[in-house]
Amino acid sequence: QAVSFEEVPVHGVARAAPPRMMAPRRAPGLLIASTLLAAVASAESMSGEFGQTVLGCACKGGKATHGYCGFHFHWGSQEDKPWCRTKHSCGNPGLQGSWAHCDERGVARRRAQDGQLYTSKEFKKHYESEGREKWSAAEPYPERRLARNNKAYTVFEFRDYYVDALGEQGWVPEWVNAKPEARQANDGKWWTFDEFVQYYGKSEAWRKWEAADNSRSDL
Repeated sequence: QAVSFEEVPVHGVARAAPPRMMAPRRAPGLLIASTLLAAVASAESMSGEFGQTVLGCACKGGKATHGYCGFHFHWGSQEDKPWCRTKHSCGNPGLQGSWAHCDERGVARRRAQDGQLYTSKEFKKHYESEGREKWSAAEPYPERRLARNNKAYTVFEFRDYYVDALGEQGWVPEWVNAKPEARQANDGKWWTFDEFVQYYGKSEAWRKWEAADNSRSDL
């Protein structure tokens, strides 16, 4: 960079002017990313039924596509955090409707062939390319827990039972602290799936579990 000199000498010697500082240039990718983030942040709306500001959004629930909290892997979504379609245009705008992230503790899990419960994201991670197929195959084996009425519900049924009274955030701790589903074995005692495995062994436990009377009444 060329150095300029002031026109008026000091003690007969021309004094060099300080070099001009150039503003740092942002990388195009960072500029675009920051612009998009700012746009998303400004577009987010925490609004309730009457347009009032609210603490959090309410999921639409079962009658809407992606109405429950989940990972919802499809061509337009590869979210690392679970989300749901929301009521009252709360949260983030989208082509298919408003949406917001939700509590991962309230995401559905299914029992895999190894006897463990996994979310759809965990199926994808555990089984890799076969994750989607394995998740679909496990549909008959959802996780269920006992509500206060002593009925065993899936996580979606559990939410439907509690959400009117406790709200979107209140039902999740109830689910977390609820006892797992138990079924009545041949000895007349009520056992969880893990207890069936301990008693019958993994291969026999599946058949015994499916044949056992369960604690889930007609909904």
